[in-house]
Amino acid sequence: MEKNATSTLDFKNNDWYSEDFIQSSVVKYLKENGYKIQKENRLKDAERSEKIITASKFFKKEIIEVKGFPQYHENQLHAVVPKVTYAKSWFIEALFNSFVNFSNFDNAEVAMALPNVGRYQAIIKNLNDYFTANDLYFRIYLVTEDGSVEVSNLNHKYMKVVS
Repeated sequence: MEKNATSTLDFKNNDWYSEDFIQSSVVKYLKENGYKIQKENRLKDAERSEKIITASKFFKKEIIEVKGFPQYHENQLHAVVPKVTYAKSWFIEALFNSFVNFSNFDNAEVAMALPNVGRYQAIIKNLNDYFTANDLYFRIYLVTEDGSVEVSNLNHKYMKVVS
C-alpha cells in the first residue's frame, strides 16, 4: 500500500469516517498527486446526492465511489442495527455502484474510497482472492483518521498501486 503521510486535513467533523471527510481527503490526495478533479458529486434519480469523485491524469479517467462508515448517534430513538451489519451493506452498495459507474462512463476505471477501519479491511481481505484469481483491477482509497490516504487494490497483483 502506498501512503501519503502529509495529506492531513483541518476538518472540523469529529466523525472522520463520514463520506464528507473521506471525499475531502481523497480529493486533496488526488490533487497533490497530479490529478484533475472534474466532478465531486452527482444526483441519483431520487435527487439524493451520491458521493462520486471523477478525476483524470494522463488521459486516464477514474470514477471513485465514496462511502463512509455507519455510526451510532446518542440521540437516536430507535434500535440501532450493529455497525458490522451496516458496514457490510454499505460496502456492497459501494461495490455495486462502482460496477454501475463502469457501465455509465466510457473508458474509465472505477474505484472506491472508504475509511480505513477494521471491518472494511476484513471485507477487502475476503475479496482479494476472487479479484486476483479473475485478474480484475479495482483500486481502493483507504482514508485514515488523520486524513492520509492509502492506495490499494482488491487484486493482489496490483497491491502496490502507483498513482
